Amino acid sequence: MRGVPVPTAKWATDGIEIKSDGRHKIDTDNFSTVLTIKDCVRKDTGEYLLTVSNAAGSKTVALHLTVLDVPGPPTGPINILEVTPEHMVISWRPPKDDGGSPIINYIVEKRQSKKETWGVVSSGTSHTKIKIPRLQKGYEYIFRVRAENKIGIGAPLDSEPTIAKHMFDPPSPPGKPTVYDITENAATVSWTLPKSDGGTPITGYILERREASGKWVRVNKTPILDMKYRVTGLFEGNTYEFRVFAENMVGLSKPSPSSDPIKASRPITPPGPPINPKLKDKTKETADLVWTKPLKDGGSPILGYIVECQKTGTTQWNRINKDELIRQCAFRVPGLIEGNEYKFRIKAVNIVGEGEPRELAETVLAKDILSPPEVSLDVTCRDLITVRVGQTIRITGKVKGRPDPDITWSKDGKVLVQEKRVEIVHDLPNIELQVKEAKRSDHGKYIIAAKNSCGHAQAFAVVNVLDRPGPCQNLKISYVTKDSCMIAWESPVDNGGSEITNYIVEYRQPNQRGWSIVSSDITKRLVKANLIENREYFFRVCAENKIGPGPCIETKTPILAINPIDKPGEPENLHIAEKGKTFVYLKWRRPDYDGGSPNLSYHVERKLKDSDEWERVHKGSIKETHYMVDKCVENKIYQFRVQTKNEAGESDWVRTAEVVVKEDLQKPVLDLKLSGVLTVKAGDTIRIEAGVRGKPQPEVVWTKDKDATDLTRSPRVSIETTSDTSKFVLTKSRRSDGGKYVITATNTAGSFVAYATVIVLDKPGPVRNLKVTDISSDRCTVTWEPPEDDGGCEIQNYILEKCESKRMVWSTYSSSVLTNYANVTRLIEGNEYIFRVRAENKMVGLGEPSLPSRPVVAKDPIGIVPLYSVFCFNINITYCYIAQLCFCLRMGIDNVIRKGQVDLVDTMAFCVIPNSTRDDSGKYSLTLVNAAGEKAVCYTFCAQLHQLIQTPLALGRC
Repeated sequence: MRGVPVPTAKWATDGIEIKSDGRHKIDTDNFSTVLTIKDCVRKDTGEYLLTVSNAAGSKTVALHLTVLDVPGPPTGPINILEVTPEHMVISWRPPKDDGGSPIINYIVEKRQSKKETWGVVSSGTSHTKIKIPRLQKGYEYIFRVRAENKIGIGAPLDSEPTIAKHMFDPPSPPGKPTVYDITENAATVSWTLPKSDGGTPITGYILERREASGKWVRVNKTPILDMKYRVTGLFEGNTYEFRVFAENMVGLSKPSPSSDPIKASRPITPPGPPINPKLKDKTKETADLVWTKPLKDGGSPILGYIVECQKTGTTQWNRINKDELIRQCAFRVPGLIEGNEYKFRIKAVNIVGEGEPRELAETVLAKDILSPPEVSLDVTCRDLITVRVGQTIRITGKVKGRPDPDITWSKDGKVLVQEKRVEIVHDLPNIELQVKEAKRSDHGKYIIAAKNSCGHAQAFAVVNVLDRPGPCQNLKISYVTKDSCMIAWESPVDNGGSEITNYIVEYRQPNQRGWSIVSSDITKRLVKANLIENREYFFRVCAENKIGPGPCIETKTPILAINPIDKPGEPENLHIAEKGKTFVYLKWRRPDYDGGSPNLSYHVERKLKDSDEWERVHKGSIKETHYMVDKCVENKIYQFRVQTKNEAGESDWVRTAEVVVKEDLQKPVLDLKLSGVLTVKAGDTIRIEAGVRGKPQPEVVWTKDKDATDLTRSPRVSIETTSDTSKFVLTKSRRSDGGKYVITATNTAGSFVAYATVIVLDKPGPVRNLKVTDISSDRCTVTWEPPEDDGGCEIQNYILEKCESKRMVWSTYSSSVLTNYANVTRLIEGNEYIFRVRAENKMVGLGEPSLPSRPVVAKDPIGIVPLYSVFCFNINITYCYIAQLCFCLRMGIDNVIRKGQVDLVDTMAFCVIPNSTRDDSGKYSLTLVNAAGEKAVCYTFCAQLHQLIQTPLALGRC
C-alpha cells in the first residue's frame, strides 16, 4: 500500500472489523498489511474487505477466502421408495455444505437393526438414488449415507428402521367349497372369490383334502387358475372334506371353511350293450360267439353275460345259459339242429340287473365248414432254431382245417411219438413239439404234416443243437529236433454245430501231471512247439468253438527232443531264370525241412532229350541256390534236375520241363527315372538315371542335341552303364549344358530312345546398348536393352549404378528398376558421370554389369529460349531445356501476387493462389528464364510446360 501521509489499514468481514486476537493476527507496516487466521475452519469462508485510508482519502479491496473441508451430511431424510423381501430403493438429497469442493461420491451402508456392524452397499456412486439388493425377508434394516469430496468423507445420514417385506398383504380366504359330480374315485370342487385380493392380483389357488379325522393333504401340484377343480385318486367308500387357499405374490391366504363331508361312491345303473358280437366259428351242432365288454358297466362290475337265441320264423328268444352267467366274452352255443337258421343276442349283467341286448348282425345256419389243412409255424421257428445241449427244443405253430386234421411230426424220415424226452401237444389250432434235454444228435429238419378229408399240408423247421466240438483226428508229431517239433492234426468230424474258432495245443513230460500250453490261439492245424533237448514229451490237442473246448486227443507214446539226422527235403521252386545260346541259369529255394542238419548242398545234372543218361554239370557240391549250366549246345533240348544233400543222404530229384537252349530276344526298354524337366543351378551336378532292360544286353549311348562327341570328350561327363541301369553325371554344370539329352538303347531285337530335358539356371548376361540422353544440370535419362541371355528365368529387375569420374567409386542409384530405362536425378552440376546396369533374375540373382556408359557432364545445353505450351489456346508445344527461373506477375495496378506461389514440378509450372477471392481475377504473366534468355506469356489459367526439340514459336501478346 502506498500513500502520503502513510495510510492505515483495517480488515473486516460480514461488516465486522477484525482485530488481532485469538486466531486472527494482523501485521501492518508503512508499505503492507498481512492478515493471518490460525487453525482455519469451514465457517471462515467468506469475503474479506481491506480498507486503507489517510487524510487524502480511502481505498477498499475485496478478497474472497474459501476454506476446504469434508462435506456435511446429506440432506435428510432418507426416503424409502420401494420395499420388497429381497431389496429396497432409497434416495436422499445432496449435503447443504459440500465442504468447498464438489461431491465426487456417496458411500451407502446397511446393517440389521439388531447388529452393530455396518456393511458397505456401494462406495462408487454419484447418484442420490440406489437399489440395495440381497436383503433377507422379514429382517429390519437401517441405512446410512455419507458424502465424499476430494478432502475426504463427511458425516453420515441415517434412515429409519425398515422391514424387508412386500408392500402388499396376502388375500383373504375364498368362500366355502361346494362338492358335486361325485364318483367312486373322483369329485368336482368349486369355490367363490376371496373378499380381498390383498392389493395385488391372485395368481392361483391351492386345494387340500382330508379323510375323516385325518391330516390335510395338498391335491394340486401347480396353482389352480380356475375356481373349480376335478379331484381324482379318491378311494371308494371313504369320506372326504375339502378346503381352499388363495395365493398372490405375497403368499397364501388363510384356509377357507371346510366343505361338507362327502362319500366317494359310484352311481349304479344297468350296464350298456356288449360291443361287436360276431360269429367266430360254427359246426352243424354248435356256434362259437365272441364279443367285447360294454363301454359302460353302470357303476358296478360286470358279473357276466346272457346269450339268447331265436329260430328263424319265430318271435321268441330263448336263454341258452340258464343256470349261470357267462364270465368270458366268448361262448359256444350247443344243441343246434343241422340245417336250421338262428339269431343270437347277448346281454351284460351287473348288480342292478340285465342291460340292453346287442344282436348279431347276421343269422347263423347250422352247418359244418369244410376247409383243407393250413400249417403255419410261429415266427420264432421259421428261421434256424438254435439251442444248446441240455436245453429244450420248442417248435410251435398253428394248424387249421375242417374237419380237424390228423397231425404227425417226423425227423429225418422217422415219425416222432410221445416219449420221455419228446412231448407233443395238439390243442387246435395250436400245436407244439418239445424235445427236452437236447442232444447233439437232435439237430436236423423237423416236418409237421396235417391231413383231413379236404387235403393235406406240411411245414418244416430246421434245428441246430450247439455242443462242444468232437475230438480232433490224426494227431501226428513230425520233424523232431533237439529244440522243436511240428504238431499236425485234422479237424473234428463234428464241429458241434458252430464254427471252430481255436485249437488248444498242450504238452507235458512223462514225470509231470500238469499240462503246459504250446498255443491257445491258433486256427491253422499245424504248429511248431519249442522243446528242451534230451527230454520226452506227450502232446494233446482239442478244438474249441463258441460253446467251449471239446475232448482232447493225445499221443500214446512220448517223443524225445533230439536232432535226428534225416534226409533233407527236396529243393523248392526249381525254375529256369534265364537262358542264352550256350547256357541255362537255374534257381531254386532251400527246402523247408533240412533233415536236422543245417549243412545242405546241392547236385545239378542235365541230359539231352533223346538220352537216358544224366550228366553231373559241376565238381563237388553247390552251396548256393542257383547255378549257371554252361557248355550247352545251341538249339538242343535239355532237361535239368536238382537234389538236396546233407550228412544223412540225398533227397529225391526235382526236375524242370524240357527246354530248348537258345537265346531269348527282348527289345530294349528304357525306364527314365525323371518326371518332367530337370532344372538345376549353374555349378550343380546334373544326374540322370535310366533303367535298362533287353536281351541280349543293349548298348546304351548318351547324346545331347544329336552330338555324341560333346559328351564323351568332356572331362566333366561320366557315363556308367550296368546290366540294368545307365547313369549320366555332368559336374560343374554351365548355362550351355542345358538342352535335350537323348538316351538310345540298341540290341539285335531293336532299339529304344528316351529323352530328358535339362534347364541350367544361371545369372543373366550383361544388358546391351547402354545410352545416356536428355542431360541437364541435375538429371539425365539412362536407357538400355535387355541381355541376350536371361539366365533361364524371367528378369526380375535391374540395378542402376553411377560413378563420378573424379572419384571412381560405384554407388547404387536404384536396385528396383522394372523397365529398361531410368530417369536419374539429383546430379551435381559440372560433375562428370558414368553409368552401368546389372540385370537380376528370380532364381539365381545378379548378373554381370554392363560396359560403362560414355562419360557425361551434368550441365544444361545453351542455345534455345524456353517456350510454352498453353492448353487454353489449343497449342501443345514442349521444350528441350528446362528453365532455370520461373516467376508469375499480376498485371494491372499491382504487379505483385501477394498471396500466390509458383511451384516447379518436373517439367510443369503451377501458379497457386490459396483462398482466392473475386479480387484475384485478372490477367497474369508467366516468365521463364535460362542462360539463353527469357520468355513471357499471358494467361488466365494455369499453363503447363513440356519438353520437345523444336524451334521457338510465339504464343501471343499480353
